[in-house]
Amino acid sequence: MRTGYRLWASAALLAFSIAPVSARALEAAQSAASTGLDARGHLQSVMPGAASGFAFARLAQGVQIRVGDITKNLIFYGPATLRVNATLGENYWTAPSLAVIAKPQSVAFTVSETADTLTIRSAKLRVEVSKANGALRFYDASGKLYTEENAAAPQTLKKMMISGAPTLEASNSFTLRPDEALYGLGFNGTDTSNRRGKDLLLVQTNVGIIIPVLMSSRRYGVLWDSYSQMRFKDDANGASMWAESAPGGVDYYFMAGETSDAVVGAYRALTGQAPMYPKQAFGLFMSKERYKTQAQLLDVARNFRKDGFPLDYIVQDWQYWGSDKDGSWSGMTWDPTRYPDPAGMAREVHDLHMKLMVSIWPSIGNDTALAKELDSHGLRFEPLHWISKHARVYDAYSPLGRQIYFKHIKSGLLDKGVDALWMDGTEIEVSSAMWNAQDNIRDTKALGRNALGDFTRYLNPYSLLTTQGTYDGQRATSEKRVFTLTRSGWAGAQRTAAASWSGDIYSSWKTLKQQVADGVNVTVTGNPYWTQDTGGFFVADFPGGEKNPAWRELYARWLQFSAFNPLMRIHGTNVEREPYLFRTMDPAVYASLLKSTRLRYRMLPYIYSLSAKVTSDGYTLMRPLMMDFPDDRATDTIDDSFMFGPSILVHPVTRAMYNILPPPAATIPAEFLRTPDGQPGLAGQYFEGENFETPKSRFVDLKVDHTWPDPPLAEIPAGLANLQHFSAKWEGTITAPEDGEYEIGLEGNDGFRLTLDGKTVVEDWAAGSARYKGATITLGKGQAVKVGIDYYQIDGNRVLRLAWRRPSERQAIAGPKPALDESMETYLPAGAGWYDFWTNERYEGGRRVTRQAPLDLIPLYVRAGSILPMGPNVQYATQDPAAAYEVRIYPGADARFTLYEDDNETYAYEKGACVTYDLVWNDTTKTLTVGARQGSFPGMTPRRDLKIVLMSSTGKGGVDVLPATKVISYTGKAAKVQF
Repeated sequence: MRTGYRLWASAALLAFSIAPVSARALEAAQSAASTGLDARGHLQSVMPGAASGFAFARLAQGVQIRVGDITKNLIFYGPATLRVNATLGENYWTAPSLAVIAKPQSVAFTVSETADTLTIRSAKLRVEVSKANGALRFYDASGKLYTEENAAAPQTLKKMMISGAPTLEASNSFTLRPDEALYGLGFNGTDTSNRRGKDLLLVQTNVGIIIPVLMSSRRYGVLWDSYSQMRFKDDANGASMWAESAPGGVDYYFMAGETSDAVVGAYRALTGQAPMYPKQAFGLFMSKERYKTQAQLLDVARNFRKDGFPLDYIVQDWQYWGSDKDGSWSGMTWDPTRYPDPAGMAREVHDLHMKLMVSIWPSIGNDTALAKELDSHGLRFEPLHWISKHARVYDAYSPLGRQIYFKHIKSGLLDKGVDALWMDGTEIEVSSAMWNAQDNIRDTKALGRNALGDFTRYLNPYSLLTTQGTYDGQRATSEKRVFTLTRSGWAGAQRTAAASWSGDIYSSWKTLKQQVADGVNVTVTGNPYWTQDTGGFFVADFPGGEKNPAWRELYARWLQFSAFNPLMRIHGTNVEREPYLFRTMDPAVYASLLKSTRLRYRMLPYIYSLSAKVTSDGYTLMRPLMMDFPDDRATDTIDDSFMFGPSILVHPVTRAMYNILPPPAATIPAEFLRTPDGQPGLAGQYFEGENFETPKSRFVDLKVDHTWPDPPLAEIPAGLANLQHFSAKWEGTITAPEDGEYEIGLEGNDGFRLTLDGKTVVEDWAAGSARYKGATITLGKGQAVKVGIDYYQIDGNRVLRLAWRRPSERQAIAGPKPALDESMETYLPAGAGWYDFWTNERYEGGRRVTRQAPLDLIPLYVRAGSILPMGPNVQYATQDPAAAYEVRIYPGADARFTLYEDDNETYAYEKGACVTYDLVWNDTTKTLTVGARQGSFPGMTPRRDLKIVLMSSTGKGGVDVLPATKVISYTGKAAKVQF
């Protein structure tokens, strides 16, 4: 394999001096053949190296500059899209870009210069290059500054050898404006949406979706085309992006536009458009870990229809292939005992007007035909899967590996009637350390080499490659639309019909807040489809699970939020969560779940039409407020609301109102802990093995509060080979700061034990997710009690915390409960009027408003100047295709909405087999115009009643069908009604 290359143009073509070259001389030397790209699409140097000074050369589609030892290529991919690549004169990529599929464009541009600056102008972009350091400044055509590279250090490049191949450690930095907001980079589980001031390690994990794209409120975006671990940091020195291994050096795409949607459009022009999903994908998904038999799955599907609760997808999670301890893991086969007739099961699901989704993994069991075929070509990595111990991950970086993988998917699943693939563990899940970025770096690198190179440089994009393979396979063999759910993502994943979800999250109000705050950081990157586990995957903090009213309240609120996700999906373990189970268990919760779901289904004409806009116009359905209100700086700190399409502001309830739990026990501070020899903290020791088999390092903890390896970016504790299958002990004393009854306990995952004065008071010695258990003890002020802690870790997270509630805190908890507070205060962005969806009360923007939010209501506000088409109450998305639409008009500004219809299932729309018609509201004349129908498709509805409802501040709103103000019997001809 070639480890690097230096490509130079001929001396006759490139007779440029090291000193600045005049624009006239530059024009004379220009060659249309000189593109600055090699055959793989990677940028190359076309000028001889320069030890110092500044030089530049015009290329067919951009400009190359040299500043000292830095070669910088500026290549147009559109009038407002510029690729910026900086190297040390050599490019070490050996394969084309994985994310970017576009080619440079022949954009008209000019080059001019002064003594200090080189200026490149296109019709929509002006770029100034400092001759002193090569730093770039980006302006729009009118001269308004977008952003600029940091003049002190626009980029840093360091040549490295990794895994025997040359590469570059690279970073580049921007100077941002103080009032600038940034969004993107995918899901990182943060509590805030705006990335300003953040320090984020960008590595795929179970609960981290990394997409190296940022969007600015100043109407530009940046895509970094690098695949190693990366780090984004915004501080007083500027906003920087670092990559551990960037063989092509600094390589980013600057994308500008008049709107945020235009920037997303530029990103999709580079990386691929998002194809349409089948219409039923916008209904409800019911999933759990897991339906254990064919009979159980079918029973659940029948019960949904019997209960009348809408549902479109029923999902079969893992282990349908057999045991997790044998060699059948994800071999695209079915256990014949528990699933005797998978094709018959799929047929019955289809007869219920549902679709079947099935989980698959990149880990392939050793005893499967799939594994044997992959192994014959050396296309599985050596380490064994951490659960099965009889499975290994396949090499999705290999085109042949992807083809073999899909061949078995088709024969074992798709040919049996499976409609959609759920591709789990695609971050890649190598070990139980998949929740921690540092561990995932180590374990993924330990896979060795893939078909493209070493895993240091190709750490993050596995998900993109494996979903590309299944998408390509399905497109080549079927006209049915592809829909894939995957636990990870990357730039370009939208072109593979892949929707990501936020992984195996824990059930808590804090986690729900994170989904609201951070979900938009996936969709704003141009990857429009995202979802999460409604109710939380793990339910550890709510004893009794579904029988716990506190969890049921959280579940109801969570589903309200999910109704406004791009995809609405229920999933998790530990508790039963099929909605119909709550009809008698908790009627109020059931009513809330049903109301949220019915609202989702009533909105399907709105949602499906916007999904067509996603595909055709680069649109984004779930949107940070910044996308629609980029100049309202008050939105920069809004983390709990977002726009759903152009019309609906959604403000999910993310706090308990009815079942308020006490605050968690606080970590015991160091000042109250002493080691056996009297030092602050507790003395500890690590052991290899979960049963204290092999003593390892000793240490002192000032407090016991661990999420191993502890942040920021800590290493594995000294003496341990890894962070799987270890144990630890702590000992010392706790000194009481006050008289009274204390609660002392442990919060941790897997097994833990607490002793006080030699007596075991807490013992939960079993593998499991994180939970808290405590015991009470009466102590006098100044009294010391001996404490001992035992802990072991085997799978999943690695957390342990020693905590307490002091007597005064226990008394406060036991006091009167706070008064019921159902109020929700919502900021309504400036520049628009707003209607309360439920009451139609009218508000002006730029202010906060308060309303009550009982259990069955999520605060929703509709933008004045909106047209909101709503459908009938249905049990599945494609039921009653000829039903009337209720068209709600929210006056106060002009409005336009384009309704879209097609066959809901195939790619015939790509050939024009679809229908659109415009609804246009003139607010001055109070006139609604329905445009003539454009297009047609077999089976289209020739006539549809449009029940027009003019909303007013005195009228009724909400989810129920409203009486029509006027009715249009629409047959495809233009029509107009005036109010």
